[in-house]
Amino acid sequence: MEKDYRPILEALDSFDNFIIAGHQEPDGDCLCSQMALSSFLKRKGKNARLVSAGPFKRPEIRSWEKFFSGTIDDNDLKGKTLGIITDCSSPDRTGSLGDQLKKIPLMVIDHHSSGEMFGDYRFVDSDSPSTTLLVQQLIESSGMELTEEEAEFIFLGFCTDTGFFRHIGSGKPDVFQAVSRLVEAGVSPNATHRVMTGGRTLGSRRLLGRILDRSRLHYEGKLLISWETLEDRKELETEDRDSDSMYQMLQSIGGVESVVIVQEESENTYSVGLRSTFDIDVGSIAKSFGGGGHRKAAGCTLTGSRNEVIQRLIDSFQLLNNS
Repeated sequence: MEKDYRPILEALDSFDNFIIAGHQEPDGDCLCSQMALSSFLKRKGKNARLVSAGPFKRPEIRSWEKFFSGTIDDNDLKGKTLGIITDCSSPDRTGSLGDQLKKIPLMVIDHHSSGEMFGDYRFVDSDSPSTTLLVQQLIESSGMELTEEEAEFIFLGFCTDTGFFRHIGSGKPDVFQAVSRLVEAGVSPNATHRVMTGGRTLGSRRLLGRILDRSRLHYEGKLLISWETLEDRKELETEDRDSDSMYQMLQSIGGVESVVIVQEESENTYSVGLRSTFDIDVGSIAKSFGGGGHRKAAGCTLTGSRNEVIQRLIDSFQLLNNS
């Protein structure tokens, strides 16, 4: 069934000012959705302000921090202002920006399968492989052509969430048709791949080695869990989170159906990344811990000792043992 973009486009036309936010610890899909949408709105004569709680840890996005403000004050909310939250399944995931954003009308543009029902206007499609492709649909349905810069943002966000096409299954010809239009607009897949994979530090490569060395298999080799510490990153002088390479490497191990990485953020606080190779719904597991994401890629935050956190995660995958 063809989507009706009119309510969203009419809402964008009816506001003069926009505050465009995304989730904290942003990735390429989040930031690229924000920047492509900001460019589109400015071409329509609107005022658009980019905000993010950060931190900008990923090498491929670190240079963009200068384009984003980390705060919203009451003066930013004056006039006919709409808040737009991209790639984010809950207003709380915007971090410190959430309380201010709740004071104004909100639009949600997202492709996560789990999360809260919030926002005055919602353009949410869990079948889309990235939020940037939803932004592409909005721009194209408005009758305006994509600029080369917008196409580059959209393609980079798409590649971030699809592992450069690795996570695209069968029956998705519309996705490849959309990507072909991005290439027609001037996108270079080769250049995008260099942006995604280049610029890593030696310390980040050594960190991958430690994570691999600590990996342990559970449930007859179906679940793999590993971890990293604050001390690792301090000793190796790296804050790079090359999660794509890490998960790609661990998911390539024969028999592994799910991968979990536990990252120490502060004393007794851990961010948890979950990935599924086949049918395990890690999004529902993350949601049970107050997180969210997709069926095959999700995350959450847990507190306690590292051993306690890992055991809770092992227990949550009990269904693997019953399959």
